[in-house]
Amino acid sequence: MVLERGTVLKQWVLGEKLGSGACSDVYEGRDAHVECIACFHVVSNGDGNVYAMKVSPIPPPTKKKRKKSHADRSADALYAEHLLYVNHLSGHAGIPVLPASGAYGEDKGYRFLVLEKLGRTLEDVKKSYGTLPEATIARIGLDLLDIFKFLHSKRIIFVDVKPENFMLNAEETQIYCVDFGIAERYIQVTGAHKAFKMAGIIGTPTFLSLNCHKGSTPSRRDDIEALLYVLLYLIKGNLPWQGAASDADGAKLKRDTSLTDLCQSLSSSWVSMLTSIRACGFEDPPDYQVIENGLESICGSKPRSKAYDWGSKSQAKKTISSSKDSLTKNDKKQKKQTEEEKAPKTSKRKPKASVIEIESDEEKPPVKSTRRLEAATRAVGAAAAANAAASIASRTRSAKQ
Repeated sequence: MVLERGTVLKQWVLGEKLGSGACSDVYEGRDAHVECIACFHVVSNGDGNVYAMKVSPIPPPTKKKRKKSHADRSADALYAEHLLYVNHLSGHAGIPVLPASGAYGEDKGYRFLVLEKLGRTLEDVKKSYGTLPEATIARIGLDLLDIFKFLHSKRIIFVDVKPENFMLNAEETQIYCVDFGIAERYIQVTGAHKAFKMAGIIGTPTFLSLNCHKGSTPSRRDDIEALLYVLLYLIKGNLPWQGAASDADGAKLKRDTSLTDLCQSLSSSWVSMLTSIRACGFEDPPDYQVIENGLESICGSKPRSKAYDWGSKSQAKKTISSSKDSLTKNDKKQKKQTEEEKAPKTSKRKPKASVIEIESDEEKPPVKSTRRLEAATRAVGAAAAANAAASIASRTRSAKQ
């Protein structure tokens, strides 16, 4: 249900709806203490910012025990994300800023989180320009790598790596990571690295690492490998496995595609970077320096303080058409392979079950995994446990003093 323009939640006045995610709807929000509610004009609030509000409905309480609903898990994810921002994420240029007060709350049956409002996503830029310059995307990669190193230093992995979760400021001089709804702690409260497991996939299949696409638990290496796939997607326009008929087929095609073919006509640094990160162990820290050196060699002397150079829009239609033609060829190839596998005379293997259907008629990446909200629910418990442990440690130190 879309909330009406002018709805007030605590001190915030809702404006137009900006979009929707798996866990919440996003609205423009302004401070009711500063703005004139009757005249909802596009003007700045007290600190010069217009905000984005993530809003999720809170299911009414019930006395009977029941399985958590979609709405329950969505509200839980917003709570977990709030804990991450407050306890771990502040202090980096690539993380959205929260207002000084009232950033999180509940009102009128809704839970909300208020964040700095940003501009376009990288997916929006790609749709406008088609394929993007390799040097520019290498610069984007360097900026995102710096954010990921910051997250990893806080014992957090991003998990849902995709172009829609990377946003630009209004001047398009800075890139941000947004949507930490399924971000996870890779170091547990005990101090041990989380255990390796095989389960269902979490995240967006097109950009998952090889290991995560097979269902393994994500770790730091998987953030970096997924980031490289996003960068290649922005440069090339599509990835070979993007038109796969199912998640299982996509994982197979990703595994069978050689790095030389994947990075054809691009700098050899891409092959070196992917080779390095794919060799990284589950608990091992990625070799960030190899990735940084590779991206710097591609970026060259391009200045990193000015607005990102997206190239000319004149090539957009041509590159988009080329991307769709490439996807169509991949679709036909995948369909033929699937039919051959299912034919009783040519194969005795059972057909592979489709886990997640992937869109292939557009350039955009396929829909995210349905396990996203389950991961968010687990994140609530982990974040709350970490918060409680920190509080206990603080009280213990105070008592000793």
